[in-house]
Amino acid sequence: MCGIAGVIKWGRGEWNPGARGSLDAMLAAIAHRGPDGSGQWVDPRPGHRAALLHTRLAIIDKAGGHQPMGNEDGRVQVVFNGEIYNHAELRQELIVAGHHFASDHSDTEVLVHGWEQWGADLPQKLLGMFAFAIWDSANDTLFLARDRMGQKPLFYAPLDDGIVFGSTIGSVLAWPEVPRRVPREQVGLYLQLGYLPPPMTIYRDLSQVMPGHFVRARGDVVDGGNYWIWKSEDLRPKSRIVHTMLRNEIEQAVESQLMADVPVACFLSGGVDSTIIASVMQEAMRKHGGDAVQTISVGFGEAEFDETQYAAMVAKKIGSRHSRLEVDAGKDPIGTLTMLMERVLGQPFADSSILPTHHLSVATRGIAPVALSGDGGDELFGGYDRYRAMIELDWWRHILRMAPRSLPLGSTRRRERWRRLAKAARAKSPAERYTRLVEIFPREGVLALLGHIEDWTPEAEEFGLAAHARVEDYAMRRDQAEYLPGDLLCKVDSAAMAVALEVRSPFLDHRVVELARAIPAGVHMGAGRAKLMLKLAFHGELPEEIGRRRKQGFAVPIGEWFRGNLRAPLHDFLTSSDSFSQAHLHHPTIDRLLAEHQSGQRDHTHRLFSLLMLEIWWRQAGAILT
Repeated sequence: MCGIAGVIKWGRGEWNPGARGSLDAMLAAIAHRGPDGSGQWVDPRPGHRAALLHTRLAIIDKAGGHQPMGNEDGRVQVVFNGEIYNHAELRQELIVAGHHFASDHSDTEVLVHGWEQWGADLPQKLLGMFAFAIWDSANDTLFLARDRMGQKPLFYAPLDDGIVFGSTIGSVLAWPEVPRRVPREQVGLYLQLGYLPPPMTIYRDLSQVMPGHFVRARGDVVDGGNYWIWKSEDLRPKSRIVHTMLRNEIEQAVESQLMADVPVACFLSGGVDSTIIASVMQEAMRKHGGDAVQTISVGFGEAEFDETQYAAMVAKKIGSRHSRLEVDAGKDPIGTLTMLMERVLGQPFADSSILPTHHLSVATRGIAPVALSGDGGDELFGGYDRYRAMIELDWWRHILRMAPRSLPLGSTRRRERWRRLAKAARAKSPAERYTRLVEIFPREGVLALLGHIEDWTPEAEEFGLAAHARVEDYAMRRDQAEYLPGDLLCKVDSAAMAVALEVRSPFLDHRVVELARAIPAGVHMGAGRAKLMLKLAFHGELPEEIGRRRKQGFAVPIGEWFRGNLRAPLHDFLTSSDSFSQAHLHHPTIDRLLAEHQSGQRDHTHRLFSLLMLEIWWRQAGAILT
């Protein structure tokens, strides 16, 4: 796991006087991702301006994996972030084809010779999580590629006479030619969803490489495409065969991701997903004569957010070496969020669970530099309540449209949930219904704040589904395409790589993903049970208490903090004269949100957090709203 960056300038010429300083600034912006070393390669040919930058977290071939890495004549140069789990098999295939390797077992060198052998077909051969850049000086081609599910970040910005790329937004913006223009519609979309779906960022001129896609730059021509096409055929399980297939694929994914020259731990929350990964990991270690797996859970002072008793139950059952680490997520949360924004996020991000995720990462990094997680289980196997809500709204929406838009009784949280369901029931299409269920600010809320919105309701065809796909299939596929890379995986990579912790997610092995997608969403949620197929596949490994308990999100009581120790900082951020909110948003609306939340009349936790993160970003960004 590493950080990569680079800049390519077309046409013959020399670097401008400030280029070296700008390259150093780009390298500094990815330093946190690679504490074990750094490297630069600058094209030595007179009049050619190409530079590749790398910071290294040494996981595979610690002695021979230094980057940038080139082939024998230096024509091909590679910088790479991630892990290629099938690199040993690919190495043998390339040796048979006549390639000679200088390293002992570096997965990076497989990319070097793989490019020579397969060219743009290289990503299709890879099993892993990756973001890499290849510079081929023989034809002056830059090739960027990102893994199929978007586990590793990769940003880029075309220039008038070139292109710049990097693992972080900050590394791209460190090149002074990249504009910092922010369109109002991007701000509106952020306020609605809480993140920017790929390929967008908050900046007009800066994009993400889409998961499962490549970008190729040759001269002044930039093109690209997808190397992985989502499969849509249905696999209808009528026997235990499908359960066995699913179990086998997940077991193979876990075993492949144990590959490392350093210790590998496992996050264990006590939920279904992490329990399965930890159980399979422990069994794989036993099979190969290894030690007990190191599992890690974090506890919080607030009992309703603490799952560690379930994690301890699982650890005892599987026989792992378990550590419960107590963290205080409420200790200087503004300072932590400010650091994460500056070091890793680079754009507003409204998922408050980045706080406990970061504290978990800090605690884990003291034990091991690599950890396996259960990320992706909810999106692939039907774990979210919104999937069942989509089905029920499809059945009952005509009745619910006549129901009152708010309830006079019940907890604040329950009333907020009812408002969301009532809005979704009045939606005109499944796409709009899904948006109403997940949005932070409703459409009218964004209009009140910003005076502008382009409602985000992508249709089923955009996700490789038929126009009249089942509503639950649409919701799950949209989560896999947007929420997973745009929010969840961004959160995990940012929170973990801020302290140079590599997190691997076996559920996101593309073979597991393809099998999960072939099973209709309604089957995953059969008999009203979330993750039914996954639970049946691993019935023996799941303690009864784990299998039947409701999903508990990984969260902290940020809403309560906004009424307590964070009340004054929140008001300062949102109401100061130099704030984004006062300059560009409708501040009477913000005043109303603050007052309703403080009084307990409404629960605006997520909306206020999204505005707070917008302010933290704005103070650092030096951006221009357009």
